[in-house]
Amino acid sequence: MDVDRRTLMKGMLASGALLALGVPSWALGDQSARRSKHCLLVLSGTGADEAFARGTQAACAAMTYDGLRTVQLKGGLLAGMDQMVNLLGHSRGARMIAILDDASAVIFLELARSSGVRMLSMGTHACSTDGACRIRHELASTSQGHSAGGLLASQLRHQQSSFSIEESFLHDASPGLALTAWSAPGFCSYRSGESESIHLHCSGLSLPDGCGLLALDTTEQWIPISPQAYDRDSTASPSENWVESVGYAVTASALGMDSVKESCSGRAFVHQATESECSGPQERFMSFVMDL
Repeated sequence: MDVDRRTLMKGMLASGALLALGVPSWALGDQSARRSKHCLLVLSGTGADEAFARGTQAACAAMTYDGLRTVQLKGGLLAGMDQMVNLLGHSRGARMIAILDDASAVIFLELARSSGVRMLSMGTHACSTDGACRIRHELASTSQGHSAGGLLASQLRHQQSSFSIEESFLHDASPGLALTAWSAPGFCSYRSGESESIHLHCSGLSLPDGCGLLALDTTEQWIPISPQAYDRDSTASPSENWVESVGYAVTASALGMDSVKESCSGRAFVHQATESECSGPQERFMSFVMDL
């Protein structure tokens, strides 16, 4: 990945310009040690709501967590504007997970801005019939403590769909707490030989092909990560629906499921399936995790 593109990825979250949606920098916060006593799932009427909620419920079951409260915005965000304002203003201490379409996300972030919430992570998720990777995810989080990329990759790898996940971190993991490298189970893993290391995990395709799909720089030195560096896979039963997998990974991360913390400024997973079909609806939506 060239310097300009890497700087842009991190700057998206740091400056509040992620996807040009105007997230204020003062609203971003790293509260990795904080554990919310209760968590809210907000569904806004997208076509992915039902499957995402099933993934959320699976994550809660896996973590024996029974404090989730689900809120359905009747008629979507526009019709449920007052309801959302009330949630943001009167749910202090809660951790909120929200799923919205792109248009609603713009309004939602303006409401969050005025409410002074702390954004922990956000992502775009899409499945379409065009491109080499049918399922594409772009994630950004304040720190690796809020990363959902590894969990999501371990879930999606079991499905018959090609996918890519690009993830950037505002704050690098602490060297004293983080592993230098992690070889993702089922992937061939590499790290770039730079001061701000990028980690790339490829499955079903070569390193040059993986770089090509993600528009990463193939001229820089990529160093293989030994499979013995770390070996952990998701213990959850994988879903056959990619949206459920997103719901599971985002929720498990929000609830504090232990995830692998690589010492890198960004990482990517790319998987090429033999038969590439979307294991779920052709949808596009955004996910948010924030502290109120």
